[in-house]
Amino acid sequence: MTAAVYTTPAAPDSVRVKASRSKWWLIGFGIVLALVVLIAATSRPTDYRQLSIDNPTDSGARAVAQILGDQGISVRQYESLASIYMADASTTTLVIAGGGYLTDAQITSVLRHRGDVVFIGASDQLVQALDAGLGMSYDFLPEGVQADCDDPDAIAAEEVRVEWAGIVTTGPTEAELCFGGRSNAYAMAVVDTDLGKRTVVANEDVYLNSTLTTWGNAALALRTTGHHENVAWYLGNFTDPTLLGGEGQKPDVDITPDFLPPGFGTALYALGLAALVGALWKGRRFGPLAVEPLPVVVRASEATRGRARLYRRARAYGRATAALRAASARRMGSRIGVPRSAGRDAMVGALERATGRAAPEIARVLYGPPPTTEAQMIAILDQLDALEGEVHNQ
Repeated sequence: MTAAVYTTPAAPDSVRVKASRSKWWLIGFGIVLALVVLIAATSRPTDYRQLSIDNPTDSGARAVAQILGDQGISVRQYESLASIYMADASTTTLVIAGGGYLTDAQITSVLRHRGDVVFIGASDQLVQALDAGLGMSYDFLPEGVQADCDDPDAIAAEEVRVEWAGIVTTGPTEAELCFGGRSNAYAMAVVDTDLGKRTVVANEDVYLNSTLTTWGNAALALRTTGHHENVAWYLGNFTDPTLLGGEGQKPDVDITPDFLPPGFGTALYALGLAALVGALWKGRRFGPLAVEPLPVVVRASEATRGRARLYRRARAYGRATAALRAASARRMGSRIGVPRSAGRDAMVGALERATGRAAPEIARVLYGPPPTTEAQMIAILDQLDALEGEVHNQ
């Protein structure tokens, strides 16, 4: 008897050998990585947020901030109300870019501010809190209209377009309403209070880069925001839960404070990335499959019994019956001269002629539904055995 020959996979190449083979790939990868890092370090990310003074696209308000800066006015943008700092509110204009995003608590907080406030965009809650006789309307036709009021900023602008949102009167009001359209909707409202001047411009397009040079937008935008030497530009958003702080001090009012330490998210991300790199470095790597002969000869009958036990343990009655039906059909087809490429109808017809059985009965035995229990499988096997016996007795 010839002794069995065992084979083992070849020893894997060392890291030095692999690196020497792929040195040009590594050099190319290093150059690309260096370029990516250089571009990321030197380029300034583009801001695409609506009314952001860092947004140079059509939807931004960068042009307004740059013109105000050329006139000696300092403009600083804030992402949350609680982060706004004003050393002297009397020399600072607070601009709420996106007034429609303010919550009721934030509206109350801003209206208590001692200083001038300009709201770009509005909501029913905002204008009603400002003056009980005001409301918002969204069902009129856009049109360009004259100022038709006594406010000097509106008079300087002369004409502004009323867009899809306008301020309307719902009762007696002390507000100065400007740029009224034929639907009795106004693009601007001004309320003088003991704390300061409150200006609401419903049409946000007045401040956008794309429309700043049309109508009287530039005059209105620059005059409403340029009365003082400083501008605190707050970019409203739904995710800011904070309130406006006090004058002359860093506000610390926050509805939902963060109890996690600063930089926790960044540290967690770095740890996850390190864990991933470690897993790739130390993880098990499976090489190519090594083919080797079995140390003993396994008889076909033993392999068949082992597979049958697996089918039984898995309760795979349908799969086991399908395999037995296919094997039986192959043997009977070989006996009566039906090729393997023949279809179901050819096989059933040939068996009908060979055995004299009805075609539906033969089709049920060979191609019927799979069994769901062991008893059903045994019954089908008995029928297969009987059918195959009739074929071989011919």
